[in-house]
Amino acid sequence: MPGEHVQSNSRSARRQRTEDRILAAAADLFLAHGYRSATVRAIAESAEVSVGRVMAVGDKDALLIACYDRWIAQLQDGTYDLPLARVNRGTASAVQDHLLGIFLPFLEFFAAHEDLARDYAAALIRVHGRPQVFDGLARDLQTALSENLTSIGISEDNARASAAALYDSYMGVLFRWAASDMGFDDAVAALSHIIAFHTRFRRAP
Repeated sequence: MPGEHVQSNSRSARRQRTEDRILAAAADLFLAHGYRSATVRAIAESAEVSVGRVMAVGDKDALLIACYDRWIAQLQDGTYDLPLARVNRGTASAVQDHLLGIFLPFLEFFAAHEDLARDYAAALIRVHGRPQVFDGLARDLQTALSENLTSIGISEDNARASAAALYDSYMGVLFRWAASDMGFDDAVAALSHIIAFHTRFRRAP
């Protein structure tokens, strides 16, 4: 029935608005107070919902991952306002420089919130399922990398393979950063070397 369809859409829209409010509250508290200090009760109070309603969206791990999915999506589409650090890129080529520039907003965001980034890495290990960082967001970033690689004459097949390798390397650098005393400059240097490797060979005939 048309009326039932309208009611269903209305309930779905209300549920989405509530979930958005919960994630916005969680994001604010995580950024302001850190993962450990931000309690589910505090998130519920900030979002003006019950603790049970928050838990219906997810526990703290799931909420943190959902927040990062949103932040990463905003970084990828350029809607998250974050000033980039000045990075000495040495003698990198224009393409290498551009590829590194694709990763810099993410590295800068992690550098600005190192403790939260470590909690995020731990949450990714604990939580089952497929966060967007391993799914749609990963595909979008790999597509951007692949297009840049083909622009310098690398074949499409090799560009896709290199884009996937670059993405996996980027994720590996982030996990290594979270688990060690690695810093922002070290992470940039590691990715710069990997990018240089993938742009110096396998040109299309």
